[in-house]
Amino acid sequence: MGRVSGGRARWAGVLACALLAAGSLAWAVRDLSVAHWHPGRVWWLWAGSPSAWGGRSVQVTSLGDGVLLLLGVWGAVRGVRAPRTAAPALAAVGACALVVRLPSSWLLAQPWTGPWGGEGLRGLARATDLAGLLLGVLLLGCAFAVRRPRADRPPPARTAAAVLLLSAGLLAVWEAVRVDDYGAVAYRGALLGNRSTTLTLLATPQPWWAAALVLLALAAGIACAARARAGRALGTAAGAMLLAWGLVRLSVGLRQERFDGALSGTPRLQLSLASTLAYVLAGLAVLALLRTPVRAGAAVEERAAAPAPVSRAR
Repeated sequence: MGRVSGGRARWAGVLACALLAAGSLAWAVRDLSVAHWHPGRVWWLWAGSPSAWGGRSVQVTSLGDGVLLLLGVWGAVRGVRAPRTAAPALAAVGACALVVRLPSSWLLAQPWTGPWGGEGLRGLARATDLAGLLLGVLLLGCAFAVRRPRADRPPPARTAAAVLLLSAGLLAVWEAVRVDDYGAVAYRGALLGNRSTTLTLLATPQPWWAAALVLLALAAGIACAARARAGRALGTAAGAMLLAWGLVRLSVGLRQERFDGALSGTPRLQLSLASTLAYVLAGLAVLALLRTPVRAGAAVEERAAAPAPVSRAR
């Protein structure tokens, strides 16, 4: 009975991952169409540079939609091809969905989003946001319900754990610097989002992204160091978010030509640019270190499912 219910929960999680990815993909295609099919215009709004938009309407998607699209596909594939690792993968995708969609739940309730985006578009965005939150909760429930048989602990991932913990510390330091620069009241407004910092209808405020990434990278690093079964899945999700964060900062830095005067710039500018490169390299390193080929995972499951040899007494 437990095997049947666990199998149904796994397939429900696979469907939820597919729906998350499909929703983000549909809105991304819509944004590309109103941007005259210039992906650069969509990307620059994802990166927080509104001057490059030039579309016919308000953009809906944000950087979080791109990450949810990739993680949704990854979670669905893991759920189908590697059932023994489905629970951690579903939980990681569900946690990221809640992180990405939660700010829109109160931003889209603000009265200024109606005239800005239009009531029809805002209504569709609110429905997408609510669906994303529900799917995130559903994925966490599916991960809990999926049958997880006893198995050997995963191999150690000390290098990935160290990279994740160092990245979490670096992000936390820069957020502390931002709090000192802005002040507590202004930082709280940036963390939760406001009219001046919200560029798309499904926006995820950058301080919110950074703060959530600190917690996710910290949890993933500890899990990987402790050889927990959820460590690799959480690390993969944290690595994807870390890489996306680094690419956004890197593209903005290149566009504003900050790297041209890096050697003669202030120490703070040099540290900021070095941190940007560190985020990109750390994200790539974590994804490479924690990569588990689907065929390898399936082979492990077949070996685990094989009956143990029975010794006969002579």
